[in-house]
Amino acid sequence: MIEAANKAVFTIMGNPATKKNSPIVVRGRTAVLPSKAYRRYEQEFRRQLSVIKEQNGLPHFSGPVHLRAEYYLENRAHYPDLNGLIQATQDILSDEFGTVLDRETGKRKRQKRRRWVLEDDRIVKSLDGCRIAGIDKTNPRVEITIEAMELNPETETDPYLIRLAKSWTEQGLFSAKREGDSLD
Repeated sequence: MIEAANKAVFTIMGNPATKKNSPIVVRGRTAVLPSKAYRRYEQEFRRQLSVIKEQNGLPHFSGPVHLRAEYYLENRAHYPDLNGLIQATQDILSDEFGTVLDRETGKRKRQKRRRWVLEDDRIVKSLDGCRIAGIDKTNPRVEITIEAMELNPETETDPYLIRLAKSWTEQGLFSAKREGDSLD
């Protein structure tokens, strides 16, 4: 197993919002875009996250993590569903990617635009404790805890994380170990 000790705990102020993707017509074509409320929330969330990263040095997670998010809403109007809030939070915390044209091959390839807190939202392996915790009219917010989890290449089922574990082991960053072994 590859053990991890990283943990991040922080609060983002503002009324949590879901993407609430809805089809709209853009330039004669139907497209699915996030709501305006979500786009404002995402922009403010990332602004606050940038400040927190600068001031406190949040870790960047690339292996499996446990995410706990406790949401305090401004009011009960337009009450969101928890799954939508969790998905929005994971998306905002994840690194931003874009596509660029590879001049050598002429094909489009995925390239990281901005590093946030999670390498990808697929590394979230546990959401225990996520909840809409209450209403707070004066301080709506989300309180987030992210904890790195152990990565065991022998029992892991996600091909992405299996490749990551192999890469880390090859680079000498971690060594694979058996249950009960110490990392000393």
